[in-house]
Amino acid sequence: MTLVFTLICFHARGARLISTKRHRYTRAGSEDSMDFGTVFLILILVVIAIVLGVAITVGVLVSRGVLGLVKLSKPKYESAKRNAMKVRAETTSGPLGEIMKARIRLQEAMEATRRSLEVASSTRQYTGNLDSIFRTLQQSAQVVDSQLLVAQQDPDPAVRGIYAKTLSVQAEQITHTATGIRNALASAAAPAVDVDLKDLTRTLEIEATMLKNWSATYTGLGDGS
Repeated sequence: MTLVFTLICFHARGARLISTKRHRYTRAGSEDSMDFGTVFLILILVVIAIVLGVAITVGVLVSRGVLGLVKLSKPKYESAKRNAMKVRAETTSGPLGEIMKARIRLQEAMEATRRSLEVASSTRQYTGNLDSIFRTLQQSAQVVDSQLLVAQQDPDPAVRGIYAKTLSVQAEQITHTATGIRNALASAAAPAVDVDLKDLTRTLEIEATMLKNWSATYTGLGDGS
């Protein structure tokens, strides 16, 4: 009887140990599985972040390149459009031709004045209040040019004739003022430079004389040998 009870207790303890070990193995396996899933998720997030970063960088570079090309090509486009309008204006008579010619004269005068002011500024030429005058004039020119464009696109020749009489005078006044700005810049075209040009000329003459003497001496030595 005692032997049977001992065997039963031993069996129960063995079963409990087996159950405990299975539970530990199961929990360890689940922890390993959970660790692997976490690592895999982190790797996916890292890859997504890298892809997004590269896409954003490429997008920024492309947009800057496109904007740069637009900025570079805009002046050429405006010049080509103006040349095409000039050709059309030469072959167009009546109020429409007058309007187109007024637009061309206005645009060319403002463009030439802008270039003159930019060159004067880059060479540190004194311009006084000419920059401020030009900015005000530029605003008026934009308004008049927009009105001339409306007149150019009007289908009624009579309306175009009225526009031509009123706006051509304003465009001519703006063009005349722009010419006055360029005349003022041309009459005071004395760039501020750090170099004394007279002194530089004297130095150049001295160097030229020395080179001439050295060349004559060298040639004489060659003939004597």
